Amino acid sequence: MSAAARSERRFPDVVWDVPVLRGLDARAHRELEAAGRVRDLAPGEQVHRPGEPADALYVVVSGRCEIAAVRRGDTKESVIRSVGPGEVFGEEAIVAAFATRALSARASARTSLVELPAAVLLRAAGRGDGAIVARHKRALERAATLDLLRTTALGRRLPDRDLDVLLDAALHVHLARGEHLYREGDPAADAFVVADGLLSAQSVDEGKPRVEAYLGRGDLFGDDELERSEPRPLTVVASGPAWLVAIPRDVLVPIARRSGALDGGARRVRTLPVVRPPPGVQTTAHVLADVYRMRVARSLLVIDQDSCIRCGHCAWSCASVHDDGISRLVRHGDKVVVRAQADDGRAIAPLLVPNSCQHCKNPACMIDCPTGAIGREAGGEVFIREDLCTGCGACAKACPWDNIQLARRKDARAAYPEVAVKCDLCAGSAAGPACVASCPTEAIARVDPNVAFEELRVLAAATRIAETGARLPSRTASWPWVAGASAAAIGVAVLPMGRWPSGFVAGAAFLLLLASSAAKRAPRLVARVRRPGLARAVYVGHVAVGTLLAGVTVAHAGLRVPATGAGALLLALLATVVTGALGALVHVFVPPRLARLERKSVLPEELAARGRELDERIFEKLSGRTELVKTLFARVLRPYRRARLGALRLALSGRTLRREEARVRGRVDALLEGRRSERLVGLDDLVKLVVERRAIGAQRILTGALRGWLAVHVAATAAAIVLLVLHVLAVRGRP
Repeated sequence: MSAAARSERRFPDVVWDVPVLRGLDARAHRELEAAGRVRDLAPGEQVHRPGEPADALYVVVSGRCEIAAVRRGDTKESVIRSVGPGEVFGEEAIVAAFATRALSARASARTSLVELPAAVLLRAAGRGDGAIVARHKRALERAATLDLLRTTALGRRLPDRDLDVLLDAALHVHLARGEHLYREGDPAADAFVVADGLLSAQSVDEGKPRVEAYLGRGDLFGDDELERSEPRPLTVVASGPAWLVAIPRDVLVPIARRSGALDGGARRVRTLPVVRPPPGVQTTAHVLADVYRMRVARSLLVIDQDSCIRCGHCAWSCASVHDDGISRLVRHGDKVVVRAQADDGRAIAPLLVPNSCQHCKNPACMIDCPTGAIGREAGGEVFIREDLCTGCGACAKACPWDNIQLARRKDARAAYPEVAVKCDLCAGSAAGPACVASCPTEAIARVDPNVAFEELRVLAAATRIAETGARLPSRTASWPWVAGASAAAIGVAVLPMGRWPSGFVAGAAFLLLLASSAAKRAPRLVARVRRPGLARAVYVGHVAVGTLLAGVTVAHAGLRVPATGAGALLLALLATVVTGALGALVHVFVPPRLARLERKSVLPEELAARGRELDERIFEKLSGRTELVKTLFARVLRPYRRARLGALRLALSGRTLRREEARVRGRVDALLEGRRSERLVGLDDLVKLVVERRAIGAQRILTGALRGWLAVHVAATAAAIVLLVLHVLAVRGRP
């Protein structure tokens, strides 16, 4: 239904008689009728489900809805309350900006209700009497808190009179991402129930935070310290926007003692195992370093660095499918590691999370857009209506991960010269995102991290598994095709074929190789005919046909190289095959070694600047250090940094940054003979920096290997094309 049609359907009077809407002016009525909608539901039809964004308040016009949840300790849903005409539900949308639904709501009879967008309602109410608005909001908070407490182990064991006391005393706490609720050693004054969001309870291990537990919706924590009158034993930090209900000590403890609600039988805190990174994972952040990002992402773009050959196909294919020629994918971003799949043969998988929209379940960009230009499809895809976008940049600022950019509009006469652009998942394409379809090594994928990552499946066990996007990038094996082509090449080489048949087959194979290379480098063509897995199939087919070409060439010319144009063609073709085979081997062995040496994502053209940055940081870290640290730097770290072949040795060794740091630190410890001193402060930082500085050189060598073979391969191919044309003309000219 269009906005115009919705505005013509006026809401029944029962809607405006609801306390929270009473007193709104005519303008507010018009805005809510234009933005809201009337929904007619059949018995049993769902209004909302747990985990969906809480962005609307509902008013029942006729019929009845049941609000249900799985209470702590139960395995099935039970009805929390029933809502009839003139009553509201979905109050959490008003209480917290980034809340998600904790309960489900469905019609228990034929029902008509009104859905009111929370953002519009709050904006309209904000123009009214502040005292009245505050009173209504407290009433909504009380209703939402009562629903929450009824689902907890604490609330289900308390009589209604005690619940009323808790509701009267409860305070609502809203935390931003990274904000501390309390720190270790703070005095304990309140217990907390998590209404929405995710928090981590942390201790300190060798000066660094160590996650001891995760606290999610419905968890009650902090009560043990209240009963024993002890300071806080842990620090609690919000992993993302969080909404908590605080219950003061002088209210909770007497009720708990009287009712026994907190005795050992009550399972208050969810026992979520804390998944540790595998041993040795220190070169980059583990996926749990930013739990909030992974939890809210619906479609996260990830690139497996062990498979990525740094060809850039993903970025230019993205640009080619959009009329403005702007790539929605920037090959910068966070680098994380996750546990690899069971059939992967690796303990961990290093992933780059490039700057590309992750279609959040509750997008901050949509909430902050002043014109409503950002919307969300029923399937969860977040999109931008360019005709409504004013280019104000509010969405770009709101996105915590820089996944939205401003670009010049194609129409220079437009009222607003800039427009926000971001990944749209290549909407309208049956093949899905172009970046995924165009990757020749299948290193890139769109995934739901809560399904694809083992660590997050533990934290979000209730997440429904999607049918697509559930696995990490997984390459189709090429070795069976190459092995088959090799066997065929040997067979063709030893079996007599005759000059003309073998010549035709060799020429056809060579032309097929040229065609596949041309298609791969024609962005518009690839964008139009792309199919899932097509780029990988073309890549594997190219390698297999190249292998077969070697055998056919030998069958046609034999093993003797004549001192003629035909001999030159034979050498050019063999050079083409050999350099192609070298490139295929480079693509297999170099990316994993490169991934082990990358602490952060750096494009090849940025390596020189990154090296200079590290040199400056080394100088800064060395300044002001003790004479002992400077002496050790001069005797061990500076020679290590300046070793002529050091970068090459590191590139060939296959060691990770972590192992290389341990090796260099071993040299330092050998000089110290096991002695420890406070005068060594800053030495570990210097070791990390000089190792990363050498790694930059190793990355340049490995990146050069990824790209360098191609120049020789192209030169050999060009020579073969010219010599093949001359050879064909010469053969045709013979009598």
